Amino acid sequence: MVTVLLIDVALVGLALVVVTRARAAWRQPRSRIAWLAALLGMIALLTQGTVVPLPAMDALLGGTNVLKLVQNVLTMIAIWLGIQAGTAPATARIRTLRWGFPLTLAALFAVVFFVAMPERGPSSFLFVETAAATSTGAWAYGVLHMSGIALVGVLLYRSARGSLPTARRLFRVGAAGIVLGCLSEILDLTLTRFFAPNAIVSALFDPLFYLGVVSFVIGIFVASRTTAAIRRRGESLLERAEALAVERGAGVPAGPTAFADVDTRLHTLRVAIEDDAIATSAPLAPAQRALLDDIDAHLTRRTTGVRA
Repeated sequence: MVTVLLIDVALVGLALVVVTRARAAWRQPRSRIAWLAALLGMIALLTQGTVVPLPAMDALLGGTNVLKLVQNVLTMIAIWLGIQAGTAPATARIRTLRWGFPLTLAALFAVVFFVAMPERGPSSFLFVETAAATSTGAWAYGVLHMSGIALVGVLLYRSARGSLPTARRLFRVGAAGIVLGCLSEILDLTLTRFFAPNAIVSALFDPLFYLGVVSFVIGIFVASRTTAAIRRRGESLLERAEALAVERGAGVPAGPTAFADVDTRLHTLRVAIEDDAIATSAPLAPAQRALLDDIDAHLTRRTTGVRA
């Protein structure tokens, strides 16, 4: 029951991100990375069967637990995209990301899945855990895919250093939960296959992993809202700066600069207004000076979790 609740909470959170960030993803190519991470994560959670019955979904793929492979690949890629959303350069696009690592890992998952487990039986939520009791192939696949997701979780923990404080804490708690959950599952599969199952170890995966997923999802939501707030503030300041430049007759940027990102245009306008005030010996009014101070504060804001 707790597992289902955690899955559904994470599913709702990702659905909110997908819906609320759809407009930003449409308008801003860079935002599509985080949006795609949320979308794939949502689909991965849907394959757990808490909303649509798992056998019904797996039946579309032949009813032989291939849905488990799809779920594992989508989970891994969603976490990897979440990392890229926070670390890729501002000019990054989905197609320009370095897809070699996740696609290689996905291909490895698929090869081992089909080679090590040619007979997979009917659809089951605990397919791998049950099969591992008698199948070394199922154990090998379980260890492989858990190791792969744990590796991506470690990368997530490291990459969170560049996030703003609140999102950084959520990402790191999420990454720790995901990694510890995967390690507990590897231990559980090994005990089940080669020794004797342990009830305590078997019970660790769900709370650790899915609490980690929930924390990661909340981190994405917080980061998305923060990014949106910063973008709206920048656009508001730009509108006010353009009006001030026109009012004072300062040169409004033309050419390539006019089509640059908001921060670049803000900086150019801020310099133009200041230079005009000096060149014309016409001091800025207090409200105008306050606007330039607001622009300075916006442009020098703390954009990452790394201290200067």
